[in-house]
Amino acid sequence: MTDNNRRVALGAMIAAGMAGVAGTASAKAQKSGQARDIDRLLSHWAVQEVLIGYARANDLQDEAMLRDCFWPESTHKHGRFEGKSQDFVGFAMKILTTLHYCAHHISNISIQIEGDRAFSECYYFAHHRRDAKTGGEEDAFMEGRYLDILERRDGVWKIIRRHGISDYSSPAMPAATPYADWPAGHTVRSKDDAYYMMLKAFREG
Repeated sequence: MTDNNRRVALGAMIAAGMAGVAGTASAKAQKSGQARDIDRLLSHWAVQEVLIGYARANDLQDEAMLRDCFWPESTHKHGRFEGKSQDFVGFAMKILTTLHYCAHHISNISIQIEGDRAFSECYYFAHHRRDAKTGGEEDAFMEGRYLDILERRDGVWKIIRRHGISDYSSPAMPAATPYADWPAGHTVRSKDDAYYMMLKAFREG
């Protein structure tokens, strides 16, 4: 083998080795990118569950579930309230416990994930059935947005800062029929609701 042939062969070996290293690095980068994408998808789902869980807790009047949406030091601003989220829960429960019925709907959820932090925006629409000051019952409807910053700690996502925006509250409307006349089987705002019974049955298999 001539010196020139040796140089050509050596160059081919070096090129092949470099290609192998590059290929390995590319595969590792692709795998790392896939892992990030999967983590983002799982995080997006987990954050969405927090937002929906907040609505469910309101409707079932479940104080423990409501508190579990927030980290202990979470701050809160909504309407005339500004302070700790845990204190807002107490403020909200005073209102929720006076209602005959309520339904909170979450929609238009947008979530941005950056590692263990997330920013979300969602729309809410709420219906409250309550006693009217003039006698009888009335229905009130509210809509707005929740802007949240969330943190993941030990794999758990919770809200660390919330800004609730109230866009519209309808004039209260006299109810055509009292809550007591609603058909059997509707939502019960306590641990007697079908949600808890079905969840227990599911977990027990």
